[in-house]
Amino acid sequence: MKNVVILGYASLDHVIALDGPAVPGQTTRITERREDSWNRMGGAPWFIARILEQASGCQTVPVTWIGDDRSGEHYLSAMKEIGASTAGIRVIPGGRTPVTLMVYEPSGEAICLYDPLPAAGDTRPSLEAGHRDLIAQADWLVLTIAPADATLAALETCRSDAKVAWVAKKDAHALPPHLLERIVQRADIIFCSETEGSTIRDALARAQAKPDLILVETYGRRGSSLEIRGERTLLQPPATLPVLDPCGAGDTLAAGTLSCLIRDAGSPETALKRGMQDAYHLLSQRQNSEEKE
Repeated sequence: MKNVVILGYASLDHVIALDGPAVPGQTTRITERREDSWNRMGGAPWFIARILEQASGCQTVPVTWIGDDRSGEHYLSAMKEIGASTAGIRVIPGGRTPVTLMVYEPSGEAICLYDPLPAAGDTRPSLEAGHRDLIAQADWLVLTIAPADATLAALETCRSDAKVAWVAKKDAHALPPHLLERIVQRADIIFCSETEGSTIRDALARAQAKPDLILVETYGRRGSSLEIRGERTLLQPPATLPVLDPCGAGDTLAAGTLSCLIRDAGSPETALKRGMQDAYHLLSQRQNSEEKE
């Protein structure tokens, strides 16, 4: 049984669509706010854990922070339901559970508003002794967006023989330049979107990455690429699905890919195909939900 720690911010997602661009001083109407997309489980630790827990041979341990409010109870319950360990989920007394507001304009572009801090008084998310113990025992460390200090501490704590995966996001607060380079030097596999690709490649040009680093870059409906030792392979998606809200598809693709790599089930290309299939399945569920509405 492989022990997989997933470090990152928790979130409960709230998704709305608008009838036009949001402009200061002007009323913009909400055209869509489905019940199943309001207070929905979100955040990279959730999307990744739910896929890895479906793969035999993996025990996922999300390391994240929530409040002791009703939303936090919902988050804990959902993690338990999929079989993930809750040993690394820190419940902050008097805190609030993080939320994300995904606001989609008619163009399809999204405005992502995130409240990350389950703050109560002066309490801020940090890596505690219990978290460090969990990370020190991990066979795989999966890094997503988390407080910069926590990410650095996780890199310093994980075993030298542990594998490190990074599911990248653009967030200057969580990823100052020096930390970005540290992650690049330690990572065995990196997942990024086309938007994030230039930032990752700049960091790779500055830092000494592992020679057998696997780089996965996603292009939405145009598929994904797999790059190893300078060899780049393009993979087409199973199909294209026009959905309002693709949030979580990239994390799901990363999780599906990792589920194969962690279990040594095939080549990196085979693993990425699995990840793309999992992302397609997530989007097809969203499409079916939209059509019912």
